[in-house]
Amino acid sequence: MKIGIPKEVHVGEKRVATTPDVAKQLIKLGFEVAIEAGAGSAAHYSDASYVEAGVTVVKNSHDIWTESDIILKVRAPELNKGEIDLLHEKQILISFLWPAQNP
Repeated sequence: MKIGIPKEVHVGEKRVATTPDVAKQLIKLGFEVAIEAGAGSAAHYSDASYVEAGVTVVKNSHDIWTESDIILKVRAPELNKGEIDLLHEKQILISFLWPAQNP
């Protein structure tokens, strides 16, 4: 199964859904992991640190969303940023949902 980590699109969001160390553990468990280029930079994780952990760095979010079985995000997908439209059937989304803010 392929896990994809897109760059967070919410204004001011600096977190990333996984660190290079966690990604390395996921790979050891048999997952393929891909991250959008620059997704970890605001959290001070370089693309090179993900590559060193065995993660594939992908240039655009569209490929992350369309080619991954599991999507890891910090925030729920945003309607106005087009993320909702990229979800596909049988894809698993793991993120914070904040039900009080997203009824």
